[in-house]
Amino acid sequence: MKRLITNVDKYSIGAELGIEVGDKLVAKNGTANFDIFDYYLAIGDTTMNVLIEKPDGNQFLFDIEKDNNEDLGLGFQSTIMDDERVCENKCIFCFADQKPKGMRDAEYHKGDDYRLSFMHGNHISMTNMTSRDVDRILQHRISPINISVHTTDEKLRAKMMGNRNAGKTLKYLKKLAKGGVAMGMQIVLCKDINDGEHLEKTIHDLSRLVPKGVNGGGFSLSIVPARLTSHREENGLPHIEPFTDEDCKQIVERVEAWQLRFLNELGTHFVYASDEFYLRAGVELPSIEVYEEFLRIKNGVGVLTLFSDEFAYTSRDGLRPPGMRVTVVTGLATAEFMRKLTLPFVNVNVMPIENNFYGKNITHSSYLTGQDIVEQLKGKTLGDVVLLPASCLRYGENVLSDGMSVYEISQELGVEVLAIIPTGGAFVNALKSL
Repeated sequence: MKRLITNVDKYSIGAELGIEVGDKLVAKNGTANFDIFDYYLAIGDTTMNVLIEKPDGNQFLFDIEKDNNEDLGLGFQSTIMDDERVCENKCIFCFADQKPKGMRDAEYHKGDDYRLSFMHGNHISMTNMTSRDVDRILQHRISPINISVHTTDEKLRAKMMGNRNAGKTLKYLKKLAKGGVAMGMQIVLCKDINDGEHLEKTIHDLSRLVPKGVNGGGFSLSIVPARLTSHREENGLPHIEPFTDEDCKQIVERVEAWQLRFLNELGTHFVYASDEFYLRAGVELPSIEVYEEFLRIKNGVGVLTLFSDEFAYTSRDGLRPPGMRVTVVTGLATAEFMRKLTLPFVNVNVMPIENNFYGKNITHSSYLTGQDIVEQLKGKTLGDVVLLPASCLRYGENVLSDGMSVYEISQELGVEVLAIIPTGGAFVNALKSL
């Protein structure tokens, strides 16, 4: 099904050839071994051939003459037109391995594919890659990609990721950097494991990869805390102590000191602490200028600063209180942030939800579950409508990770429930519409 055709643009080459939704692309230029990047490389030529299989099994070979880079107008079920590579690691901090038993299989899925990193921003470990894969990234100019590094100490990386080859693949970083591939790197920080001196060394080592210039050529390093659920021990994972508020304050101070140094040396702040560290430390969030191109926005870094900026911009002409009484659901981490933002509106009430499903250490809104929301809001005065952050929904579905749908939550609470894209602009527009 990976090359099942799900869309054919009207008036496209594909449509002229009689290719239809439900057909399959079997081969391209005589080979059945290719993925999306090989396909687009072939699209760049003026001639190519494709072998198409109809639902009844009949196959047709089309020789095509076209303009340079003229697309065939075909859309496919799989974005990479190939089998997805999965993670081979047993990381001590892996969130998928910390989930309670009995959830659907997709909840435990761990992708680790450099092609999806480029296309969707996923972080990869590089542990399932070879030198040939690196050469291919350079050949196709696949940039930027996001890489989970965690530490530049080879032995420690292998230990943290439960993979003896994890340290050896660090060598790919230099080759990618030298080849001009921009990298959004990540450190999942674990207390008393890769913090302290290990963190200082890792930041220094990775900064040596950054080319000097405006915004560091797209290179960045995010530091995020390990998400520690209450199911770690039952799933056979070692105990990791959570960071204290004082720990978070020290991490923020060290990161900001590095930022000043890198801004002078490299022309970029380069290293960034996640919003969660700032919230826990009680330190004011950085200004939007600090985050430069916001290459780390999907990693919990700079999200709240961007939210505030978009909120202010979208409501620049004034924002009247919504006509309805609104309850805004959020995680514990962002409750105070949302309260300050909505303070002018007497009919907007922020309701933080404690995470009992994954554990009290999980305070991010993205991990809210339907059962926790219902248990903690049922019987309370919620007004006319409840707003949920859409980040807590399964990708492409109107269902939360515990399987409860937004509709079911609405039925249980007896009030309309809406999932809102978690951006400042979308939030303002939602309030304007109510």
